[in-house]
Amino acid sequence: MTRKLNSFCRSARLKFSAPALFAIALIAGALPSAAQDRPLIDSHIHYSHDAWDRLPPPEALKILREAGLQKAFVSSSSDEGTQKLYRLAPDFIVPVLRPYRKRGELSSWIYDESVVGMLESKLAANSYAGIGEFHVFGVDADFPVVRKTVELAHRYGIFLHVHGDTNAIHRLFAQNPEARILWAHSGFTGPLEIRQMLEKYDNLRADLAFRSEFTQSGKVTGAWRQLFLDYPDRFLIGTDTYTPERWYAVADNAAFSRKWLGDLPEPVATRIAHDNAAALVRVAVAGTAAGQDAASDCRAETGGDTLRLLGKHHVLLLSVPPQDVVIGQVFAVDLVVCRADGAPYDGDIAIDADMPAHGHGMNTAASVSKLGPGRFRAEGMMFHMPGVWRYRLHLSGGKASEELDAEMMVQ
Repeated sequence: MTRKLNSFCRSARLKFSAPALFAIALIAGALPSAAQDRPLIDSHIHYSHDAWDRLPPPEALKILREAGLQKAFVSSSSDEGTQKLYRLAPDFIVPVLRPYRKRGELSSWIYDESVVGMLESKLAANSYAGIGEFHVFGVDADFPVVRKTVELAHRYGIFLHVHGDTNAIHRLFAQNPEARILWAHSGFTGPLEIRQMLEKYDNLRADLAFRSEFTQSGKVTGAWRQLFLDYPDRFLIGTDTYTPERWYAVADNAAFSRKWLGDLPEPVATRIAHDNAAALVRVAVAGTAAGQDAASDCRAETGGDTLRLLGKHHVLLLSVPPQDVVIGQVFAVDLVVCRADGAPYDGDIAIDADMPAHGHGMNTAASVSKLGPGRFRAEGMMFHMPGVWRYRLHLSGGKASEELDAEMMVQ
């Protein structure tokens, strides 16, 4: 099965070939039941002004749900489209704020200072998981409007959904190494360059919207397969409904995704299908709260999924849903840290884990991202066998260094 990329331009006005759409439409009937039922999160949906009249919000939601999606990341030109869907289905729609008020601003937004004010007012009034999808290429990423957009994402602890080349991605991370970027269409570049970018930037994620060249007859091919196996926590699926007509490809793309995901090891397929998108949303929710006083969390009662670690100089809250800790699968840990005087911790954190009874540690190395004052997220944790595991945390760079640990049983 193939899909043709007719052309690549700055606005990504790409089209499927008719034979490819027909082939995709046949997939659902060829899949085993378990694969047909695989939950998916689509990370690349637009519901812009030219879709509203043709496809009223209830009908749009029906299309998304009938495709078997668990959730959908939605950004629109203008944001009113996203809000129309979110008001009807707040548990299903993940709002992402696009800097375009209409389709014609795709290339002009980077020059328009009023965009910054619009973003600021929207972010203050509503909740969003990210800013984007926006288009920016090369040196344009250093323009003042783009820089201010990166600053706003950092302030609110949300990700950037960027349609851009590698040059732009480099420049955005140079502005803020702690930025979290979802790279639209994986940059429309090849597996070698994608690998180099993922290796360089721990906070880079890539969506696969409008990509299909990594499959042949439902099988994931060579370099792409190894890329997915080596970076299972970095890829998200997506459709890209950039025109109203593209809404009718949502179900086809879901079927196509379930087909090729079925050719990957189950833990990898699960992460790409929905876990990576869900983790990105959890980070965004934690980041949105980062503007709040972390000290209030440190004083609050804990229970359920949260452990409170009391040190001589710090209080640390460690949160991870038990269902996320699956033997042999990568998971993430959310951390809130305060100093003994109640102020948010302003230093660095390193996290590791070992099995005291066996004398060995993890087979992976975790990376820690700072979400805001006193708030952190550790990704890349993995427990490869059952038994008692011990989290080991090292706090440094603040006024006092300290080691904290906590044990948990993994079955």
